[in-house]
Amino acid sequence: MMQQNHNRCMKPQPMPPMKPCNNQAQPVICPTQYRFHDTFMPQELPVVHPFVNVNRQHTVQIPRHYYTEVNETMTGQTVQAMPGYGPGMGQWGPQRPPMGPGPMPWGRR
Repeated sequence: MMQQNHNRCMKPQPMPPMKPCNNQAQPVICPTQYRFHDTFMPQELPVVHPFVNVNRQHTVQIPRHYYTEVNETMTGQTVQAMPGYGPGMGQWGPQRPPMGPGPMPWGRR
């Protein structure tokens, strides 16, 4: 059975003359209804992500130690000199060993 929506449907419209058939009533014509069948098409949308590369240079303080050296000459005590001994004679006296690097156990290069 067909239901009628009187709020959306129009009043009966006259129809072209029809042959009467079992005393049928005039049809009610409703407004056209639209059925949408949506489809979607992909479309590329460019999205730009700008980057800025920043090279940062940081100063790091690292302690570096410097030392100063001071030589002082002070007057010492007076010592009596002994014959055959004195500055430059050392423990060997007048016959001291030859100066130089001496024998090298690994050989000379």
